[in-house]
Amino acid sequence: MKQTSFDLRTLATRAAQGAGFDIAQAETFGRAAVRHVTQNRDSAAILDALRSSRDSPILRLPLMLDDMIAACAALGGTAELTLNPADAALAPSYAELLPVRLRECNVIPGPDQPRLRVTTDAAHRSEVDLPALVAAPDALQDRLKRIAGLDSSPRGTRP
Repeated sequence: MKQTSFDLRTLATRAAQGAGFDIAQAETFGRAAVRHVTQNRDSAAILDALRSSRDSPILRLPLMLDDMIAACAALGGTAELTLNPADAALAPSYAELLPVRLRECNVIPGPDQPRLRVTTDAAHRSEVDLPALVAAPDALQDRLKRIAGLDSSPRGTRP
């Protein structure tokens, strides 16, 4: 079902808050969730991130992106950083929120841990435009509503 990206972002943000994340983490997650759905990536990664407010990509990826910006600036635009394996699915969606133009953004599988490779054009700042409409799977929306406490279903289960 199509909905506005604002509605999906708000729903994902509320779900993250309902799962115990602070507002800044939740807002970034909401934007990343919209990017994730827009790029037709596996929505299970969105729900997996909400399972634990103590061990989650929602905690790690914003910090990693701060490091990525610094590394790209220091290395002339291209950097690779090691990812926690649990972060690999959402990492590109978070990286696409960087305030610079991305020329490349890939998760590189490794024998031990995946790596995120990003090439930026730091000379060009970029605002991330989210599309007006997105098509989020109904099952994803239903689970986010439940986690956010926006439906009347039993709340005893987590994502």
